[in-house]
Amino acid sequence: MTIATVPVYDAVHANIGHLPHGQAAGYSTGTGVVPWTAADFKAHPGAVRICQDPPASDTTADVLDVEAGAATIADVARWSEAAAANYASGKRPGQRHPAIYMSLSAVTTVVNALIAGGITEGPGLWIAHWGITEAEARALVQFAGGPFPVIGVQYRDAVTYDVSVFSVPWLTAVSGDPVTHPPGKWQGEYVTAGMYSLAQLAAKLGVPPAALLRMTAVRYRTFGDDLAGYLNAIHFGTTPASAPLPKGVKVWVD
Repeated sequence: MTIATVPVYDAVHANIGHLPHGQAAGYSTGTGVVPWTAADFKAHPGAVRICQDPPASDTTADVLDVEAGAATIADVARWSEAAAANYASGKRPGQRHPAIYMSLSAVTTVVNALIAGGITEGPGLWIAHWGITEAEARALVQFAGGPFPVIGVQYRDAVTYDVSVFSVPWLTAVSGDPVTHPPGKWQGEYVTAGMYSLAQLAAKLGVPPAALLRMTAVRYRTFGDDLAGYLNAIHFGTTPASAPLPKGVKVWVD
């Protein structure tokens, strides 16, 4: 399966005016010119939120930044466990499944720290691997797998912002308000018949669309080619959101 990808641009607050149009990422914590304001996030809806402070204090962020002056290796398991719980409960609607940002040289150390902390699968990896091409970065995400999948690769320093490629399924599977199931509503696997759009199917199953995507991603650890392609086409505007989901797509409701 090839995972759909999209460019992502991250910048500190002081450089936010230089960000290109498209998917942005910014800092929910940090010092000085680093952290974004509430107005910054409001102006960039859906921006990836990065916790950058040494205490690793924001467990509703999407990513923990592990590097000098930011969070440490000792924080990754504790933060990942708390962030995963907040994602599952919908504490901050829009949160993604937790991921760790680190340099390529630190990947093994981060993974070992997660395992030592009792986490043997789940958190994604956003790897800083500068100097490779966009195509090489994209391939690392497109064919990612395993217990700690690569969900993003940062490959270029554009001076006032950095450039990455990210997994569209990871970006899309955001948390919503805590899911409740009225009596008689669907639970378990549902296979589409090509009749309903994502919004229509979510309504039929009694959950918000974002929650349906989140539960599907957590259950299967992938969206599959058809669902990923459908979401990618909507993201880039080549398919309307009202279009029916392809026939045979598996979704999951807890």
